[in-house]
Amino acid sequence: MITSGTQTFGLFIAIRYFNADLLSKSLIGSAPFMGMLFSLFLFHYAALTDLRKSICGSLPMILSGSLLILAASTHSLWSYTLCVVLGFMMLTAIIPFLTSIYHDNYPAHRRGAFYSKAVLVTVLVSILSGYVGSSLMDQDPEFYRWVLIALGVAGLGKAYAIWHMPSDKIEDHNHTNPFNHMRLVWEDRSFGYVLLTWFIMGFANLWVLPLRVDYLTSSTYGIEGSALFVATIITIVPDLMRAFSAPLLAKLFDRINFVVLRMIINIIFALGVGLFFLTRDPWVIGLASALIGIAFGGGTVAWSLWVTKYAPPGKVGAYMSVHVFLTGVRGTLGPLIGFWTVQHIGPSAIGMVSFAMMIVATLMLIPEIKHGRGKHIPSSQVIP
Repeated sequence: MITSGTQTFGLFIAIRYFNADLLSKSLIGSAPFMGMLFSLFLFHYAALTDLRKSICGSLPMILSGSLLILAASTHSLWSYTLCVVLGFMMLTAIIPFLTSIYHDNYPAHRRGAFYSKAVLVTVLVSILSGYVGSSLMDQDPEFYRWVLIALGVAGLGKAYAIWHMPSDKIEDHNHTNPFNHMRLVWEDRSFGYVLLTWFIMGFANLWVLPLRVDYLTSSTYGIEGSALFVATIITIVPDLMRAFSAPLLAKLFDRINFVVLRMIINIIFALGVGLFFLTRDPWVIGLASALIGIAFGGGTVAWSLWVTKYAPPGKVGAYMSVHVFLTGVRGTLGPLIGFWTVQHIGPSAIGMVSFAMMIVATLMLIPEIKHGRGKHIPSSQVIP
């Protein structure tokens, strides 16, 4: 349910009901990634409390749910923006805790398969909530407040679920400041190189991610889609394709070379993003959205679990905190730069630039194929 909020409703409500300006749109689009930036600090200081990972992950979710409920009662653009931005930040700040919990509970040779079951539930519920919420908003403009309340209640429910996950205390936290984990970027050069390619690829994707909502919603581009149309293109179609592709791509994550899989996902992303902004034809945009959804089906699994193939035992949380932090950097800067750039070069050009960057990032991965089966997984655990 919350996924439909971060993908569609948060930004759609700001544009359609509050006439959001460039800055507020950029902040809402960047909010989940600001949370990833914050996660590096949260992970470090939470470790000093000696609490279990599940407790550290659930407390920010309580705050996230409360802020989204509060957003429903606001009447100004900036109070709405503040509540939604902070709520979405808390949602993603807990990712390193969750990845470490998955690592502790899921066996290495079936980690992708187990995780894909959660992805499947996520996308199916996202489709349903996206359809229901957008349909009701089309019928009653004031219904957006109930959509925000539903997102907030879902956040509190997620906090309850995380609290009850089996988990240990945070590992490897004998550091004096949160940036000490960043040393892994140059100490583990293979890890750092993959992060560089991921940064290029991720920036090319994330700087146009909120632009997709703006492209379909704003009067600037001439489409001005209804709530249901926007939710269909941004949430329902891609999440349906994620539902179909995630189980297959999760099995491939467990069975084939991870870097090869990442290269395939990159190419599908490139085709989808490049095609999305070339036209106003809803069928072509829908096809592009479907390709993006297929890529996200594998990308979600790969993004969440790939560090388990690179991190030595006991350091998964530390490696993931670096990966999430750098995702936060590109995700925070991306929408700010994207909204500014599209005003100067137009949506078609920005789509082509993204396409080119994704292809470059894919080619850069070729030398890393040799590490794609996992640097620290014994050969006996690798499924041929």
